[in-house]
Amino acid sequence: MPSPLEDWYYHIPVCTRVYMTAIFALTLAEQLDFVSATQLFYTPSHTFTRQEYWRPLTSFLYLGRFSFEWFLNMYFIVQYCRDLEEGSYLNRPADFAWLLLLLCSAILLVASLLANPYFLAHMLVASLTYMWSRFYSHTFISFMGLLTMPAAYFPWVMVAFSLVVEQGWPTFELLAIAVGHVFWFLAEEWPRRAESAGARPLAAPQFLCRLLHQTTPAEDEVRLADLGIDMNVFAGDTPADTRDPPPLYTEQVTVHTPPARQSEDLPRQSEESQDGTEDKETRLRQRTVRTDIAELD
Repeated sequence: MPSPLEDWYYHIPVCTRVYMTAIFALTLAEQLDFVSATQLFYTPSHTFTRQEYWRPLTSFLYLGRFSFEWFLNMYFIVQYCRDLEEGSYLNRPADFAWLLLLLCSAILLVASLLANPYFLAHMLVASLTYMWSRFYSHTFISFMGLLTMPAAYFPWVMVAFSLVVEQGWPTFELLAIAVGHVFWFLAEEWPRRAESAGARPLAAPQFLCRLLHQTTPAEDEVRLADLGIDMNVFAGDTPADTRDPPPLYTEQVTVHTPPARQSEDLPRQSEESQDGTEDKETRLRQRTVRTDIAELD
């Protein structure tokens, strides 16, 4: 029978589990002096001049030695990366793995052009945290048990926290947020727009889908066609609010209009008019009788 720790570990989605395990293994190796931190950071000169091509990879895996900051970043990775993989990327491990690869490439490129990068794992964590905050923007979270806020504000609170703690402008965090915003837009907002024609620019290539046992968009379209669902209903040149609903979800609604109140009120009005006429005749008769009695007196 597996232990609770083992059960928890194997219930973590595959991409998050692999990334978390690689970070822990590299940190443990550096802690035990099997490798040195100077062999792990990234610089273009060491990578291309000395042909140390492992540095771009290890720079995304090294979060420093075991410390409170290390455990905090690991918590962010396990929590938010897992939420993305089990939520927005549910049953799409290839798309999520491809997202991580493209995200690392973009961070590497931006950091190389605009800054002097060394260890880039913190930037990747910041980008993933920002993407999580946009996917789950209406979720309320607690920051250190002191401040409760919507998830959309959380990356900016972390930027302010870094500004206070490090007493310097958090350039890398801001760059990571910018990269995360671009990828969130391409993954979430752009496919929903009419001008995108349903295209998903961050979709994983077919070889990666086959490797991780994920169906491709073409295979999904064939399956939906077999079920009688047209994919053009969900994505195309027609705006979403003007498309007809798919046949599978079409429902005829019969509205029963109540009969007009006027027809019901006609007999009532006629009865009231008759009652009024009878009352007038009665009053006239009473008045005539009173007049006759007065004349006799």
